[in-house]
Amino acid sequence: MVIVAGLGGEPVYASAFVEQAQATASAVEDLAAGVTLLVGEDAGRDGIRDAFAAHQETPPEDAVVVVLIGHGSYDGEHYRFNVPGPDPTADDLAEWLAPLPSERQLVVLATSASGAAVDVLKAERRAVIAATKDGNEANAVVFGRFWAAALTEPRADIDKDRRIDADEAFRFVDQAVARHYEDAQRIATEHPRSEGDIARFELATISGAGALVARAGSAAARREELLAEIDALRNAKGRHAEEEYFATLQELLLELSAVESELDER
Repeated sequence: MVIVAGLGGEPVYASAFVEQAQATASAVEDLAAGVTLLVGEDAGRDGIRDAFAAHQETPPEDAVVVVLIGHGSYDGEHYRFNVPGPDPTADDLAEWLAPLPSERQLVVLATSASGAAVDVLKAERRAVIAATKDGNEANAVVFGRFWAAALTEPRADIDKDRRIDADEAFRFVDQAVARHYEDAQRIATEHPRSEGDIARFELATISGAGALVARAGSAAARREELLAEIDALRNAKGRHAEEEYFATLQELLLELSAVESELDER
């Protein structure tokens, strides 16, 4: 598996993309024969191309899975994954994957505008999952957060075999994304889609109730931190510019909504 955290642009996105990439890498390490995690300057165009090329000796029967987390863009003709330096296009990704001998390839695009890349990347031996239905859904996505969560989520294990395949993960994320926008009372700006037989890809094992309880405890702790941060921000309202104050407050409230939804589900 090759996992890439793209360029954040803003600190909140940069840290979130790295955390989601690291969480994904940690979740799949029990099943994946090898995991390449690219973050920061290593996640540039050349680093991604070289990571793909390193799998040119992969046996045909072994699957290759690529997960790109971050921002994407679409100019009406080309999808681009935003990284330090020149951005690779969907055509670049398809070109770099084509020589690999693996008969099962999966590309997961946890980025904005990623739906524009699906038709370019899909192939007879390659399945694709995208965070958006097309290139016009250009807002930042929450798909990556829920994708990382799905790989350790017992409720995502539909057939109860204690393993999460890509189809199970996709179904969990699709529902979680829709619920996120409903809970926030916002119009959904992303609609995940998939092409190909994604159920052929086993991604992770689940570690049981202990991990579930630990994640619930972590979410509860984060809720208390967020409430404290909101109170502190409101108390210091006069010391912030109005635009900065409301932007920060909105960010905290949206995260709080997501954390409380997670706790309700637990």
